[in-house]
Amino acid sequence: MSVGLLEKESTGGATARVGFEYQDAYVLQNLPKWLSQSAFSHVVSEAIGDVEVCYHGSGGRVVHLMLEAKNHELSSTAFWAEVARFKSVHEAAPQELVRFGLVCLGYNGKTSPFVSMLGRLRGVGMSYQPDSVILQRDRDEVMAWAAKQGVDEDFAGFALQHVDFETYSPESADAAFAGEVERHLRTIDLGGRQAARLRDRFKAHIARSSTAPVHRCQLELDICEVLEHDRGDWLSSPTRVRLVGSETSLDQLTVAADEFIGPARISKTTADWQQLSASAREVAVFLSNCTERRSVVLDGRQGMSAACLLGHAFRATNKFVLHVEHNGLLYRTDVYDQANGPFFQESTRDAPSTSAEGVASISFTTAVGADLTVRVGAALQDLPVLTLCSGRAISGQSEMNLAVNEAKAALVKFRSEKRLDVIHLFLKGPSAFSMLLGHRLNAVCKVQLYDWVDGAYRATAMLDG
Repeated sequence: MSVGLLEKESTGGATARVGFEYQDAYVLQNLPKWLSQSAFSHVVSEAIGDVEVCYHGSGGRVVHLMLEAKNHELSSTAFWAEVARFKSVHEAAPQELVRFGLVCLGYNGKTSPFVSMLGRLRGVGMSYQPDSVILQRDRDEVMAWAAKQGVDEDFAGFALQHVDFETYSPESADAAFAGEVERHLRTIDLGGRQAARLRDRFKAHIARSSTAPVHRCQLELDICEVLEHDRGDWLSSPTRVRLVGSETSLDQLTVAADEFIGPARISKTTADWQQLSASAREVAVFLSNCTERRSVVLDGRQGMSAACLLGHAFRATNKFVLHVEHNGLLYRTDVYDQANGPFFQESTRDAPSTSAEGVASISFTTAVGADLTVRVGAALQDLPVLTLCSGRAISGQSEMNLAVNEAKAALVKFRSEKRLDVIHLFLKGPSAFSMLLGHRLNAVCKVQLYDWVDGAYRATAMLDG
Protein backbone atom coordinates (compact mmCIF):
# COMPACT_ATOMS: atom_id res chain seq x y z
CA MET A 1 0.00 0.00 0.00
CA SER A 2 1.40 3.40 -0.98
CA VAL A 3 1.36 6.24 1.54
CA GLY A 4 1.24 9.94 0.65
CA LEU A 5 -0.68 13.19 0.94
CA LEU A 6 -1.80 12.90 -2.69
CA GLU A 7 -3.26 9.41 -2.35
CA LYS A 8 -7.03 9.16 -2.91
CA GLU A 9 -7.57 7.89 0.63
CA SER A 10 -5.86 11.01 1.99
CA THR A 11 -7.42 13.67 -0.26
CA GLY A 12 -11.08 12.64 -0.19
CA GLY A 13 -11.94 14.27 3.11
CA ALA A 14 -9.95 17.41 2.42
CA THR A 15 -11.84 17.87 -0.85
CA ALA A 16 -15.35 17.20 0.43
CA ARG A 17 -15.16 18.31 4.09
CA VAL A 18 -18.61 16.93 4.83
CA GLY A 19 -19.64 14.29 7.33
CA PHE A 20 -16.79 15.05 9.71
CA GLU A 21 -18.83 15.96 12.77
CA TYR A 22 -17.60 12.89 14.64
CA GLN A 23 -13.89 13.47 14.27
CA ASP A 24 -14.29 17.24 14.73
CA ALA A 25 -16.10 16.65 18.03
CA TYR A 26 -13.30 14.32 19.13
CA VAL A 27 -10.65 16.93 18.30
CA LEU A 28 -12.57 19.68 20.13
CA GLN A 29 -12.93 17.60 23.28
CA ASN A 30 -9.25 16.59 23.23
CA LEU A 31 -7.61 19.94 22.43
CA PRO A 32 -7.30 20.90 26.13
CA LYS A 33 -5.54 17.59 26.84
CA TRP A 34 -3.17 18.05 23.92
CA LEU A 35 -2.40 21.61 25.04
CA SER A 36 -1.46 20.23 28.46
CA GLN A 37 1.17 18.01 26.80
CA SER A 38 4.47 19.87 26.69
CA ALA A 39 5.61 18.51 23.31
CA PHE A 40 2.33 19.22 21.47
CA SER A 41 2.99 21.34 18.38
CA HIS A 42 -0.05 21.24 16.07
CA VAL A 43 -2.97 19.19 14.82
CA VAL A 44 -4.17 18.62 11.26
CA SER A 45 -7.11 16.79 9.68
CA GLU A 46 -7.28 14.73 6.50
CA ALA A 47 -3.54 14.36 5.94
CA ILE A 48 -2.43 10.71 5.91
CA GLY A 49 -4.94 9.93 8.65
CA ASP A 50 -8.28 11.39 9.68
CA VAL A 51 -6.48 13.38 12.39
CA GLU A 52 -2.78 13.76 13.12
CA VAL A 53 -1.57 15.15 16.43
CA CYS A 54 1.98 16.43 15.98
CA TYR A 55 4.74 16.71 18.57
CA HIS A 56 8.29 18.01 18.90
CA GLY A 57 10.66 15.06 18.56
CA SER A 58 14.37 14.51 19.04
CA GLY A 59 16.59 16.18 16.49
CA GLY A 60 13.97 18.90 16.06
CA ARG A 61 11.82 16.72 13.82
CA VAL A 62 8.03 16.52 14.02
CA VAL A 63 6.54 13.17 15.05
CA HIS A 64 2.91 12.23 14.47
CA LEU A 65 0.16 10.43 16.35
CA MET A 66 -2.15 9.28 13.53
CA LEU A 67 -5.81 8.78 14.42
CA GLU A 68 -8.60 7.13 12.46
CA ALA A 69 -12.06 8.14 13.69
CA LYS A 70 -15.08 6.00 12.73
CA ASN A 71 -18.63 6.98 13.68
CA HIS A 72 -19.84 3.38 13.97
CA GLU A 73 -19.04 0.08 15.62
CA LEU A 74 -16.20 -1.64 13.80
CA SER A 75 -16.43 -5.17 12.52
CA SER A 76 -13.49 -7.48 13.10
CA THR A 77 -12.53 -7.23 9.43
CA ALA A 78 -12.58 -3.42 9.49
CA PHE A 79 -10.69 -3.38 12.81
CA TRP A 80 -7.76 -5.39 11.52
CA ALA A 81 -7.82 -3.57 8.18
CA GLU A 82 -7.19 -0.32 10.07
CA VAL A 83 -4.33 -1.94 11.99
CA ALA A 84 -2.88 -3.19 8.70
CA ARG A 85 -2.98 0.33 7.26
CA PHE A 86 -1.34 1.75 10.39
CA LYS A 87 1.43 -0.81 10.00
CA SER A 88 2.03 0.05 6.34
CA VAL A 89 2.10 3.77 7.14
CA HIS A 90 4.62 3.24 9.94
CA GLU A 91 6.84 1.12 7.71
CA ALA A 92 6.76 3.84 5.04
CA ALA A 93 7.72 6.63 7.49
CA PRO A 94 8.95 5.08 10.76
CA GLN A 95 10.64 8.27 12.03
CA GLU A 96 7.57 10.45 11.44
CA LEU A 97 4.40 8.41 12.03
CA VAL A 98 5.29 6.72 15.29
CA ARG A 99 2.04 6.19 17.19
CA PHE A 100 -1.50 5.36 16.11
CA GLY A 101 -5.01 5.47 17.52
CA LEU A 102 -8.33 3.96 16.46
CA VAL A 103 -11.38 5.84 17.73
CA CYS A 104 -14.91 4.55 17.15
CA LEU A 105 -18.35 4.14 18.73
CA GLY A 106 -17.52 0.62 19.87
CA TYR A 107 -15.87 -2.71 19.18
CA ASN A 108 -17.72 -5.94 18.52
CA GLY A 109 -17.51 -9.21 20.40
CA LYS A 110 -14.64 -10.49 18.28
CA THR A 111 -12.28 -7.57 18.96
CA SER A 112 -13.39 -6.15 22.32
CA PRO A 113 -11.45 -8.84 24.29
CA PHE A 114 -8.25 -7.75 22.53
CA VAL A 115 -8.96 -4.08 23.28
CA SER A 116 -9.76 -4.90 26.92
CA MET A 117 -6.54 -6.86 27.39
CA LEU A 118 -4.48 -3.99 25.96
CA GLY A 119 -6.35 -1.61 28.24
CA ARG A 120 -5.23 -3.65 31.26
CA LEU A 121 -1.61 -3.73 30.13
CA ARG A 122 -1.59 0.02 29.50
CA GLY A 123 -3.56 0.83 32.64
CA VAL A 124 -2.65 -1.03 35.81
CA GLY A 125 0.21 -2.66 33.89
CA MET A 126 2.03 0.69 33.95
CA SER A 127 2.80 0.05 37.62
CA TYR A 128 5.29 -2.64 36.54
CA GLN A 129 8.71 -2.23 34.98
CA PRO A 130 8.71 -2.51 31.16
CA ASP A 131 10.83 -5.67 31.37
CA SER A 132 8.62 -7.26 34.05
CA VAL A 133 8.22 -11.02 33.65
CA ILE A 134 4.55 -10.56 34.53
CA LEU A 135 4.02 -8.10 31.68
CA GLN A 136 5.91 -10.31 29.26
CA ARG A 137 3.75 -13.28 30.19
CA ASP A 138 0.63 -11.18 29.65
CA ARG A 139 1.90 -9.94 26.29
CA ASP A 140 2.44 -13.54 25.27
CA GLU A 141 -1.11 -14.29 26.35
CA VAL A 142 -2.44 -11.47 24.16
CA MET A 143 -0.51 -12.80 21.18
CA ALA A 144 -1.76 -16.34 21.84
CA TRP A 145 -5.36 -15.10 21.97
CA ALA A 146 -4.91 -13.28 18.65
CA ALA A 147 -3.42 -16.41 17.06
CA LYS A 148 -6.48 -18.44 18.10
CA GLN A 149 -8.66 -15.88 16.35
CA GLY A 150 -6.67 -16.32 13.15
CA VAL A 151 -5.09 -12.84 13.37
CA ASP A 152 -1.77 -12.35 11.60
CA GLU A 153 1.01 -12.34 14.21
CA ASP A 154 2.62 -9.22 12.70
CA PHE A 155 -0.64 -7.26 12.91
CA ALA A 156 -1.31 -8.32 16.50
CA GLY A 157 2.27 -7.50 17.53
CA PHE A 158 2.11 -4.11 15.86
CA ALA A 159 -1.17 -3.27 17.58
CA LEU A 160 0.31 -4.34 20.91
CA GLN A 161 3.31 -2.04 20.48
CA HIS A 162 2.00 0.96 18.55
CA VAL A 163 -1.81 1.34 18.53
CA ASP A 164 -4.20 2.85 21.08
CA PHE A 165 -7.89 1.96 20.99
CA GLU A 166 -10.61 4.27 22.25
CA THR A 167 -14.39 4.26 22.39
CA TYR A 168 -15.87 7.72 21.92
CA SER A 169 -19.38 9.15 21.69
CA PRO A 170 -19.62 12.71 20.33
CA GLU A 171 -22.95 13.86 21.74
CA SER A 172 -21.49 15.69 24.74
CA ALA A 173 -18.46 17.36 23.10
CA ASP A 174 -19.76 20.93 23.34
CA ALA A 175 -21.01 20.53 26.90
CA ALA A 176 -17.86 18.71 28.01
CA PHE A 177 -15.45 21.31 26.63
CA ALA A 178 -15.37 23.59 29.69
CA GLY A 179 -14.80 20.59 31.96
CA GLU A 180 -11.90 19.38 29.81
CA VAL A 181 -10.30 22.84 30.04
CA GLU A 182 -10.67 22.82 33.83
CA ARG A 183 -9.31 19.27 34.03
CA HIS A 184 -6.22 19.68 31.89
CA LEU A 185 -5.41 23.43 32.00
CA ARG A 186 -5.76 24.07 35.70
CA THR A 187 -4.50 27.65 35.76
CA ILE A 188 -7.40 28.70 33.51
CA ASP A 189 -10.64 29.70 35.23
CA LEU A 190 -13.30 30.34 32.60
CA GLY A 191 -16.77 31.72 33.13
CA GLY A 192 -19.63 30.28 31.09
CA ARG A 193 -19.46 32.93 28.38
CA GLN A 194 -15.68 32.74 28.20
CA ALA A 195 -15.83 28.96 27.80
CA ALA A 196 -18.34 29.33 24.98
CA ARG A 197 -16.17 31.93 23.22
CA LEU A 198 -13.07 29.76 23.48
CA ARG A 199 -14.99 26.69 22.29
CA ASP A 200 -16.28 28.57 19.24
CA ARG A 201 -12.79 29.80 18.38
CA PHE A 202 -11.37 26.31 18.65
CA LYS A 203 -14.21 24.95 16.48
CA ALA A 204 -13.40 27.54 13.80
CA HIS A 205 -9.79 26.35 13.75
CA ILE A 206 -10.90 22.73 13.52
CA ALA A 207 -13.14 23.52 10.56
CA ARG A 208 -10.06 24.79 8.70
CA SER A 209 -7.75 22.01 9.85
CA SER A 210 -8.06 20.02 6.61
CA THR A 211 -6.45 22.88 4.68
CA ALA A 212 -3.67 23.85 7.12
CA PRO A 213 -2.38 22.78 10.54
CA VAL A 214 -3.77 24.34 13.70
CA HIS A 215 -0.70 25.35 15.69
CA ARG A 216 -0.33 25.54 19.44
CA CYS A 217 0.50 29.25 19.26
CA GLN A 218 -2.88 29.96 17.59
CA LEU A 219 -4.76 28.11 20.30
CA GLU A 220 -2.81 29.78 23.10
CA LEU A 221 -3.44 33.19 21.55
CA ASP A 222 -7.16 32.43 21.68
CA ILE A 223 -6.82 31.52 25.35
CA CYS A 224 -5.08 34.81 26.12
CA GLU A 225 -7.64 36.87 24.21
CA VAL A 226 -10.56 35.16 25.93
CA LEU A 227 -8.98 35.54 29.38
CA GLU A 228 -8.15 39.21 28.70
CA HIS A 229 -6.84 40.75 31.96
CA ASP A 230 -6.92 37.39 33.76
CA ARG A 231 -4.26 35.80 31.58
CA GLY A 232 -1.41 36.23 34.09
CA ASP A 233 -1.73 32.83 35.78
CA TRP A 234 -1.89 31.10 32.40
CA LEU A 235 1.15 32.90 31.00
CA SER A 236 3.20 32.13 34.11
CA SER A 237 2.26 28.44 34.23
CA PRO A 238 5.47 26.45 33.74
CA THR A 239 6.32 23.78 31.19
CA ARG A 240 8.16 20.75 32.54
CA VAL A 241 11.11 19.48 30.52
CA ARG A 242 12.00 15.93 31.55
CA LEU A 243 15.70 15.18 31.86
CA VAL A 244 15.52 11.37 31.92
CA GLY A 245 16.02 9.81 28.51
CA SER A 246 14.74 6.40 29.62
CA GLU A 247 11.32 7.98 30.30
CA THR A 248 10.93 9.41 26.83
CA SER A 249 7.27 9.88 25.91
CA LEU A 250 5.80 11.10 22.65
CA ASP A 251 3.84 13.89 24.31
CA GLN A 252 6.49 15.18 26.75
CA LEU A 253 9.53 17.37 26.09
CA THR A 254 12.65 15.45 27.03
CA VAL A 255 16.39 16.09 27.12
CA ALA A 256 18.41 12.94 27.89
CA ALA A 257 20.67 14.47 30.56
CA ASP A 258 20.62 11.47 32.90
CA GLU A 259 23.46 9.89 30.92
CA PHE A 260 25.72 12.77 32.04
CA ILE A 261 25.49 12.04 35.77
CA GLY A 262 27.93 9.91 37.76
CA PRO A 263 30.96 7.91 36.64
CA ALA A 264 29.45 7.23 33.19
CA ARG A 265 30.45 10.79 32.26
CA ILE A 266 34.01 9.60 31.75
CA SER A 267 32.96 7.97 28.47
CA LYS A 268 31.29 11.09 27.09
CA THR A 269 33.07 12.71 24.17
CA THR A 270 33.02 16.30 22.97
CA ALA A 271 30.47 15.21 20.37
CA ASP A 272 28.24 13.79 23.13
CA TRP A 273 28.30 17.08 25.01
CA GLN A 274 27.57 18.97 21.81
CA GLN A 275 24.60 16.70 21.17
CA LEU A 276 23.26 17.31 24.68
CA SER A 277 23.60 21.05 24.14
CA ALA A 278 21.89 20.83 20.73
CA SER A 279 19.01 18.79 22.18
CA ALA A 280 18.41 21.33 24.96
CA ARG A 281 18.59 24.25 22.52
CA GLU A 282 16.10 22.54 20.19
CA VAL A 283 13.59 22.32 23.04
CA ALA A 284 14.22 25.97 23.93
CA VAL A 285 13.67 27.04 20.31
CA PHE A 286 10.49 24.96 20.12
CA LEU A 287 9.08 26.68 23.21
CA SER A 288 10.11 30.11 21.94
CA ASN A 289 8.31 29.49 18.65
CA CYS A 290 5.10 27.90 19.89
CA THR A 291 4.17 29.62 23.16
CA GLU A 292 4.39 32.93 24.99
CA ARG A 293 4.76 30.99 28.25
CA ARG A 294 8.45 31.03 29.12
CA SER A 295 8.53 29.37 32.56
CA VAL A 296 10.34 26.01 32.49
CA VAL A 297 10.58 23.42 35.29
CA LEU A 298 13.86 21.49 35.48
CA ASP A 299 15.18 18.91 37.94
CA GLY A 300 18.30 20.53 39.40
CA ARG A 301 19.88 17.23 40.45
CA GLN A 302 22.31 16.93 37.54
CA GLY A 303 26.03 16.76 37.01
CA MET A 304 27.69 20.17 37.39
CA SER A 305 28.43 20.65 33.69
CA ALA A 306 25.08 19.30 32.53
CA ALA A 307 23.26 21.55 35.00
CA CYS A 308 25.12 24.65 33.81
CA LEU A 309 24.57 23.69 30.16
CA LEU A 310 20.84 23.20 30.68
CA GLY A 311 20.46 26.50 32.50
CA HIS A 312 22.30 28.20 29.67
CA ALA A 313 20.02 26.60 27.05
CA PHE A 314 17.02 28.22 28.78
CA ARG A 315 18.86 31.46 29.46
CA ALA A 316 17.48 34.69 30.81
CA THR A 317 18.31 36.68 27.68
CA ASN A 318 15.84 34.49 25.76
CA LYS A 319 13.14 35.44 28.29
CA PHE A 320 13.00 32.06 30.00
CA VAL A 321 12.10 31.82 33.68
CA LEU A 322 13.49 28.75 35.44
CA HIS A 323 11.80 26.76 38.20
CA VAL A 324 14.61 24.54 39.49
CA GLU A 325 13.68 21.66 41.80
CA HIS A 326 16.46 20.48 44.10
CA ASN A 327 16.21 18.28 47.20
CA GLY A 328 12.72 19.40 48.11
CA LEU A 329 13.35 23.10 47.42
CA LEU A 330 12.18 25.17 44.47
CA TYR A 331 14.31 28.02 43.13
CA ARG A 332 12.63 30.49 40.77
CA THR A 333 14.42 33.08 38.69
CA ASP A 334 11.40 35.41 38.84
CA VAL A 335 11.75 35.75 42.63
CA TYR A 336 14.31 38.42 43.45
CA ASP A 337 14.67 38.37 47.26
CA GLN A 338 18.37 38.49 48.15
CA ALA A 339 20.19 37.78 51.41
CA ASN A 340 22.86 40.07 52.81
CA GLY A 341 26.34 39.52 51.45
CA PRO A 342 29.03 38.94 50.73
CA PHE A 343 28.51 35.27 49.93
CA PHE A 344 31.92 34.49 48.42
CA GLN A 345 35.47 35.34 49.36
CA GLU A 346 37.10 36.51 46.14
CA SER A 347 40.73 36.43 45.09
CA THR A 348 42.59 36.71 41.80
CA ARG A 349 45.98 35.65 40.56
CA ASP A 350 47.69 37.44 37.72
CA ALA A 351 49.79 35.57 35.18
CA PRO A 352 52.58 36.50 32.81
CA SER A 353 50.72 34.93 29.89
CA THR A 354 49.21 37.24 27.28
CA SER A 355 46.63 34.59 26.39
CA ALA A 356 43.00 35.66 26.08
CA GLU A 357 42.01 32.74 28.31
CA GLY A 358 41.56 32.57 32.07
CA VAL A 359 40.57 30.16 34.83
CA ALA A 360 37.71 30.64 37.30
CA SER A 361 36.89 28.36 40.21
CA ILE A 362 33.70 28.65 42.25
CA SER A 363 33.33 26.42 45.27
CA PHE A 364 31.24 25.88 48.38
CA THR A 365 32.83 24.65 51.63
CA THR A 366 35.77 22.95 49.89
CA ALA A 367 38.08 25.03 47.70
CA VAL A 368 38.75 23.91 44.14
CA GLY A 369 42.23 25.41 44.07
CA ALA A 370 44.23 22.44 45.36
CA ASP A 371 42.48 20.09 42.95
CA LEU A 372 43.29 22.40 40.06
CA THR A 373 46.97 22.51 40.92
CA VAL A 374 47.27 18.75 41.14
CA ARG A 375 44.87 17.54 38.49
CA VAL A 376 44.54 20.00 35.62
CA GLY A 377 48.12 19.93 34.39
CA ALA A 378 50.36 22.56 32.89
CA ALA A 379 48.01 23.77 30.16
CA LEU A 380 46.15 26.16 32.45
CA GLN A 381 48.87 26.91 35.01
CA ASP A 382 50.08 30.13 33.40
CA LEU A 383 46.64 31.72 32.99
CA PRO A 384 45.05 34.37 35.25
CA VAL A 385 42.82 32.84 37.92
CA LEU A 386 39.65 34.02 39.65
CA THR A 387 38.75 32.15 42.83
CA LEU A 388 35.38 32.39 44.57
CA CYS A 389 35.03 30.32 47.74
CA SER A 390 32.33 30.29 50.40
CA GLY A 391 31.67 28.48 53.64
CA ARG A 392 28.01 29.54 53.59
CA ALA A 393 25.24 27.08 52.82
CA ILE A 394 22.39 27.81 50.45
CA SER A 395 19.25 27.19 52.44
CA GLY A 396 16.72 29.03 50.32
CA GLN A 397 15.88 31.41 47.52
CA SER A 398 17.49 34.55 48.95
CA GLU A 399 20.87 32.87 49.53
CA MET A 400 20.77 31.34 46.04
CA ASN A 401 20.05 34.73 44.47
CA LEU A 402 22.97 36.28 46.35
CA ALA A 403 25.38 33.52 45.31
CA VAL A 404 24.35 33.60 41.63
CA ASN A 405 24.43 37.40 41.42
CA GLU A 406 27.88 37.64 43.04
CA ALA A 407 29.31 34.87 40.84
CA LYS A 408 27.92 36.41 37.65
CA ALA A 409 29.24 39.87 38.53
CA ALA A 410 32.69 38.49 39.39
CA LEU A 411 32.92 36.57 36.11
CA VAL A 412 31.94 39.63 34.06
CA LYS A 413 34.49 41.78 35.89
CA PHE A 414 37.21 39.12 35.46
CA ARG A 415 36.50 38.82 31.74
CA SER A 416 36.56 42.59 31.28
CA GLU A 417 39.71 43.31 33.30
CA LYS A 418 41.71 40.47 31.73
CA ARG A 419 40.21 40.93 28.26
CA LEU A 420 39.33 37.28 28.00
CA ASP A 421 37.71 35.37 25.17
CA VAL A 422 37.47 32.06 27.07
CA ILE A 423 37.01 31.25 30.76
CA HIS A 424 37.76 27.74 31.97
CA LEU A 425 35.15 27.31 34.71
CA PHE A 426 35.45 24.81 37.57
CA LEU A 427 32.43 24.42 39.84
CA LYS A 428 32.12 22.58 43.15
CA GLY A 429 28.82 23.00 44.96
CA PRO A 430 25.07 22.40 44.62
CA SER A 431 24.10 21.51 41.06
CA ALA A 432 21.09 23.83 41.32
CA PHE A 433 23.55 26.73 41.70
CA SER A 434 25.34 25.58 38.55
CA MET A 435 22.04 25.47 36.64
CA LEU A 436 20.96 28.92 37.80
CA LEU A 437 24.39 30.39 37.08
CA GLY A 438 24.21 28.94 33.56
CA HIS A 439 20.85 30.67 33.14
CA ARG A 440 22.63 34.00 33.79
CA LEU A 441 25.86 33.41 31.80
CA ASN A 442 25.26 36.06 29.20
CA ALA A 443 27.65 38.95 28.51
CA VAL A 444 30.59 36.92 29.78
CA CYS A 445 32.48 35.13 27.00
CA LYS A 446 32.91 31.54 25.90
CA VAL A 447 32.92 29.26 28.95
CA GLN A 448 34.62 25.87 28.96
CA LEU A 449 33.09 23.65 31.64
CA TYR A 450 34.78 20.84 33.55
CA ASP A 451 33.54 17.90 35.64
CA TRP A 452 35.39 16.04 38.37
CA VAL A 453 35.33 12.41 37.20
CA ASP A 454 37.50 9.51 38.38
CA GLY A 455 39.99 11.68 40.26
CA ALA A 456 40.51 14.36 37.63
CA TYR A 457 38.88 17.39 36.07
CA ARG A 458 37.83 16.68 32.50
CA ALA A 459 36.71 19.18 29.87
CA THR A 460 33.02 18.78 29.04
CA ALA A 461 30.86 21.39 27.32
CA MET A 462 31.71 24.75 25.80
CA LEU A 463 29.09 27.48 26.27
CA ASP A 464 28.92 30.33 23.80
CA GLY A 465 29.34 33.89 25.02
